[in-house]
Amino acid sequence: MRIDYPEHGSSVDGLSVALRGSASPGDRLRLEGPHSEKPICVVGADGSWTMPEVVLSPGHHAFVVTDVSHPSRSVEVGFEVIGLAPITVMSPLDGEILEAKFFEITGKASPRHLISLRMGSRTLTEHSDDRGSFRFTRVEVEQWGSHRLLFFYAKDPSQGAKTIVLRWPGLDLPSLVDPVTRARLEPGADVVRCDSCFTYCYRATWNRLGHCPRCVASTSPWERSESRFHTPRADLWLAQDTVID
Repeated sequence: MRIDYPEHGSSVDGLSVALRGSASPGDRLRLEGPHSEKPICVVGADGSWTMPEVVLSPGHHAFVVTDVSHPSRSVEVGFEVIGLAPITVMSPLDGEILEAKFFEITGKASPRHLISLRMGSRTLTEHSDDRGSFRFTRVEVEQWGSHRLLFFYAKDPSQGAKTIVLRWPGLDLPSLVDPVTRARLEPGADVVRCDSCFTYCYRATWNRLGHCPRCVASTSPWERSESRFHTPRADLWLAQDTVID
């Protein structure tokens, strides 16, 4: 009989752990440790076993697994429990303005954990890899405005949670194309906007022509730093037509 996880002297992320190992098929095993409960599991036909998860406090812990069917057989393990690492969102950044209806989120967390993302009434989940990296793909914003995104560990929501706020003004660059090259416009790419007809295009196109590729009237496009760069076209036309006495 042996314990495969966690290894003796190792460190475990999180405040709960499920010991697992191998023994004789059909044997009943009991877990004894610093907690009041003494869970029991049955060894599977393939010789593997997994104990129910036990919740532990940070620090060093020692356990003994005893074969109830053969009390003389037992094995010990000692390991360190450390708290979960705070979740970090690498992209997009807190407060960022989204330029697409669908976007991707990348971040870092404790390795091999299920990360939950709550956005409005929806909850998405992804696993962090062996290095702690995680990625949510094709996350959709369903309406314009500010959106609060909450990231947390599915196993223990109280640890390491992270909140960011993103704003989507309704602009979906990937649904637009450069008027000259017909290439789709990519979020974050070197894109400018005409201050006359409000057309978007790649800066390279504008520089090559020396003016707006659609209306030809403008020679000075809006940059991203211009507040109206992300304003929906309909709102800009409405603002032009509004007369204030």
